[in-house]
Amino acid sequence: MLALIFPSCVGGSRGLVSAVVEVAPHYHEGGSFETAAPVCDPWWEAFHEGALDRFMKQALSRNLELQAAAARIAQAEAAFRQAGGQLLPQVTADGSFGTRWILADADDASPNRETSADLGGLLDWELDLWGRLRAARDARRLEREATVADWQGARLLLSVAVAETYFELLEQQRQLRLLEEQIEAGQTLLDLTELRFGQAQSSVVDVLQQREQLAATKTLVPIVEGRLRQLQYALDVLLGRAPGTGSAVPERKVPVPPTLGEIGVPMDLWRQRPDLLAAMNRVAALDREVAEAIADRLPRVSLRTGLSSLGSPRIDTIVANALAAVTAPLIDGGVRQAEIAKRRAALQEALATLSNAYLEAVRDVETALALERAQGKHLHLLEEQLDTAQSLLRESRNRYRQGLTDYLPVLTALVTVQRLERDRITSRREWLSARIALHRALGGPMGKQSR
Repeated sequence: MLALIFPSCVGGSRGLVSAVVEVAPHYHEGGSFETAAPVCDPWWEAFHEGALDRFMKQALSRNLELQAAAARIAQAEAAFRQAGGQLLPQVTADGSFGTRWILADADDASPNRETSADLGGLLDWELDLWGRLRAARDARRLEREATVADWQGARLLLSVAVAETYFELLEQQRQLRLLEEQIEAGQTLLDLTELRFGQAQSSVVDVLQQREQLAATKTLVPIVEGRLRQLQYALDVLLGRAPGTGSAVPERKVPVPPTLGEIGVPMDLWRQRPDLLAAMNRVAALDREVAEAIADRLPRVSLRTGLSSLGSPRIDTIVANALAAVTAPLIDGGVRQAEIAKRRAALQEALATLSNAYLEAVRDVETALALERAQGKHLHLLEEQLDTAQSLLRESRNRYRQGLTDYLPVLTALVTVQRLERDRITSRREWLSARIALHRALGGPMGKQSR
């Protein structure tokens, strides 16, 4: 078992905060797979779906939620620059110009005019002796890095949503095509049953049973068509388009996942998962905020210089001054000490949350691996069952034509075959969903990223 300890690096803190996470050095479910080459970069290219690749490019460049996440990076960058600017001297300037008219007496209407000018400048520079300003700047830098990781996580979730929607669209398209084929086959069988009934070779019950089975199949068509429209509109929004204006998904067979690539070890998640990267940076930012609160209890030293000119601005009227100011808190009712305690508690909370997030990330990978293996076995067994059901249907039809049995075995076998055919398509898509969930749990990879 591997223990991961996250210490606080705050200078002057009275103790270290830590969380311990124990995980195995390898995935428990990973040993049951034969891996091929490393995972493609980006991950969706492993499916070799040209239409999916095009949709991904459109979504990653046009999706509005992703653009909002990128704007939050710009905000975090501005906050970092603001914090860094506090380390530099602050220079301000002010000036004024005035004119005053004075009447000499009541009989003299001609005014006397006086003008005055006031020019000045001030330089104020806090000497960061205890690192308070540097800690604040570092905290904003780490928050900016966390925001970048949030953007990367948004890209990952967007790619997962596009892939899920794309493959479910393929599934529903194939389901609709299969239903059309089943309806056609059912109608042919109904015609045959009615013909045999007209020749007194079958009963009216056989005809009614086949009509009911055909009607049940037809009722599935509107549901599939509605789901197709819903998915198409969802894909349009993911691509940053108005619903109904996006590109159509070309109809094709639902594929099976490619051979699984190298999945790595649990420790790799710290550098692969954007949510873990964001959480780690926020923990580090809270650590620096603790340092800022500790330094805030110490005296502040500032250098101030100024220039001013009163009256008519001339070189001989300029007054210069300079001073060093020291500000130290004496009695604050425990406000600053309480602030330190509050930030340390927030740091401990974030650290525990990060540790739990790592455990959940490992769980996500283990679960996805187990589900993928189960889905693969399920599809294999389903296809075996379908082969048997198709053989039973053929034999039942032959015996029915020869008059050796009634229609009920044929109907039962037909219903089973059609259900298994639809289930096979769904099982293929669920296997793909399990693979997509694995890539989400592993953090991609997402390939080259640019904002």
